[in-house]
Amino acid sequence: MTNPVQNVQVKLLQHADRNSIPLEMSIELTHHCNFRCQHCYIPDFSAPDLLTTERVCSLLDELAEMGTLYLTLTGGEMLLRKDWYEIACYARNLGFSLRLFSNGSTITKDVADKIKSLYAIAEVSLYSMDEEIFEKITQHKGSFKKTIRGIELLREREIELLLKVPLMVFNAEGFEKVFEYGRAIGATVHADPRIIAKKDGDLSTLKLNAGTEALLPYYRSGHTPCSVDESGADDPRFDGPLCAAGNRYANITSSGDVRACNLLVPVAGNVREQSFREIWEESEWLKQIRSIRRKDLHTCDTCPKISYCGRCYAQAHLEDGDMMGPSSSACSFAEVVELIQIENGAASA
Repeated sequence: MTNPVQNVQVKLLQHADRNSIPLEMSIELTHHCNFRCQHCYIPDFSAPDLLTTERVCSLLDELAEMGTLYLTLTGGEMLLRKDWYEIACYARNLGFSLRLFSNGSTITKDVADKIKSLYAIAEVSLYSMDEEIFEKITQHKGSFKKTIRGIELLREREIELLLKVPLMVFNAEGFEKVFEYGRAIGATVHADPRIIAKKDGDLSTLKLNAGTEALLPYYRSGHTPCSVDESGADDPRFDGPLCAAGNRYANITSSGDVRACNLLVPVAGNVREQSFREIWEESEWLKQIRSIRRKDLHTCDTCPKISYCGRCYAQAHLEDGDMMGPSSSACSFAEVVELIQIENGAASA
């Protein structure tokens, strides 16, 4: 039986894609962070925060007028920015569905109370339940206990919480304990088996990818659907946008740069120099991104695995130098999904 709520959501996303409505937006309030996570895509934690409180709030007014519903405030560590609560309150009063990304370590009782008042969803990265492994990733002594304390403060206030587990060479074996912890405290847990390159094109983080064999227990665990895309993109006749980037989603950095997504280069414009509407509607780069269709993917177009490979323009460009070509990580992911599907089919036969 189809879920009517999911059907409405799919139709909403498709409408936003086809009409270039910036339905989903993320704003990086700061690049500053007290962790130095080895896999982080931010290349420079010392980059200044160039968007004033006033400009961020006027930007939120623009987004509300243009139809944005889902807003993510992130960083760096967004809670290090002193005006984060003022900005979040302004966003909430405009009616956005609000998500706050944090590493959890700076959450105090006062901060947790403020998050509670926002009716926001909090997302915290929890790399491992093993303190040594966790701090090997964050490269910050004491980070594990601080993060766990922040998580507990959020759950004590019954704040909706998503724990995120980027899987890599350090923690691929311990993912199940994070899921068990999430169930115990009433939090949702989501693991991501792919590590991405840095925003400036530095590929050094890719060496942290755990690899197919190490990740097979995760794929077999039932925590990931390992199923085909149901959006219709697997149909060769599909002629809609293949990605949210630049169609219904954009990322704005702490310096004001507008990107089609967090990784895709070049920059479309800067909101310190133009309105977001001008950039969104007039950028030739965004128009180019929006024009891409499945037929433009010179290799992937005829690949039978395109419906579940999870290919990404930015990753294809960063990993293999061709935005229209295959992404090495997506191809590896597709092989795993296919293997699990074969296993599941054999088991049910």
